Amino acid sequence: MCYTCGCKMPYEDHGDRRNIVEQALIDAGKTKEIKNEGRIKAKENMLELIREQQRRGELEEPRTNYAQEATKKA
Repeated sequence: MCYTCGCKMPYEDHGDRRNIVEQALIDAGKTKEIKNEGRIKAKENMLELIREQQRRGELEEPRTNYAQEATKKA
């Protein structure tokens, strides 16, 4: 999908740049924050955060920071 609407076409923004498409994840994979590890790492990080929000029932209203608890566990 365009990662937004459910169409299952990852490169199609349907004429609306607000839809999340594959290129956004390709670009995110080139950031210094993930040490240029690529789109797979960007997708894995996104999926991990969304799963955490889902597990906590916070998809609609995510908290500002999930990293604090992860740091305490380490």
